[in-house]
Formats: sequence, C-alpha cells, structure tokens
Amino acid sequence: MKRYAFPVLAAICGYFVWAVPTVLAQNAAETAPSADSMEVQRIGLADLNGILRAADANVKVRDLLDTQRQKFQSEFSLVEAELQQTERDLMSKRELLSTEEYDKQIKAFQSRVTQLQQDIQRKRQAIDNAYQKAQSNIRTEALSIITEIARDMSLDLVLNRDASLIFLPHLNISDEVLTRLNERTKNARIEIEVQEPQSQ
Repeated sequence: MKRYAFPVLAAICGYFVWAVPTVLAQNAAETAPSADSMEVQRIGLADLNGILRAADANVKVRDLLDTQRQKFQSEFSLVEAELQQTERDLMSKRELLSTEEYDKQIKAFQSRVTQLQQDIQRKRQAIDNAYQKAQSNIRTEALSIITEIARDMSLDLVLNRDASLIFLPHLNISDEVLTRLNERTKNARIEIEVQEPQSQ
C-alpha cells in the first residue's frame, strides 16, 4: 500500500479552540473538576489555515500531483489518438466487412473506449484521494505541533486565529508552528495508488 510518509500522531481537533491541559489530574477518579482547575491563565493563538497554506509540504504536494496529472494526461492522449485512428480504419472498412464482422469489431472498439474512460476516472480519483490524504496528514502534524508548543509554553488554551479579532502579537505561535512543521515534513513523500478493477 502506498502511503504519504507522515507519522500518525495524536492531535486535538476543534473548529475554533484547542484546549490544552497544563497539569494532569492527580486523582483520575475525580468526576467534578474544581473551580481552580478550570481557570485559564495562559492563552495562545494559531492561524491554522494560514499555516497549512504556507507549509512547504503543501506546496510540494501540489507540485507533485500536478506533475503526476500531466503524466497521466500524456498517457491518455496517446491512447486516445490510437482509438481515433482505429475508428477511422473501421469506418473505411465498413463496406468491405460482413455485418457480423463489422459489428464484432465495433463492439471491441467500444469496449476499449469504455476501458479508457474508466482508467481516466480511476486515476483522477487516485490523485484526488492522494491530495486529500496528504492534506489530512499535514493538518494532523500541525495540530500535534500546536499541542506540543502549548505544553512547552504551559498554555492553558490555544485559540484559532479566526476566533480572535484583537490580540497581542506575542500570543501568536503560528510562526513557530510553521517552522517546526516545515522541518518535520521536509523529507515527506507522496505516492499515488490506483485501484485496479476487481475481476468479475
């Protein structure tokens, strides 16, 4: 199985907020946290969407998939040109072949056209799936780094940049997240797996 080479790391997911505990509960059996344990003293912000857009890995993924898309297109263009020539040959031989033989060759030709259409669809889907998988892995890695930085800085709460209209610049950890993300994904690979049709 071909995979995008990112480690699968645990991440805290949320649309606007990532809550990061700074102290583990001393008694796991406690069911009701005290008021003091719910107090938020240190807050950070991260522009997750901006980080993902600027990430080197994201640029690399787009470039690789564009190259692969062009490769597939070149392959299909050659087959398409061959099929067009086959169609012209069939039309020119229509009066020379028996009805039975002509119908047989027409069916074979139509089968090849259908096969080409299915191949195009599968490879386009493979590219889309590879892109979505890569984006998911990059996002997971970014969230893991945010969690890590929050722990290192003893942050109680990390907000998404979109959730804050005004904030002090020193609260923004986005640059540090992007720096670590680029470092960890600089050798990342992406490969495309095309699912072959199951035999009937």
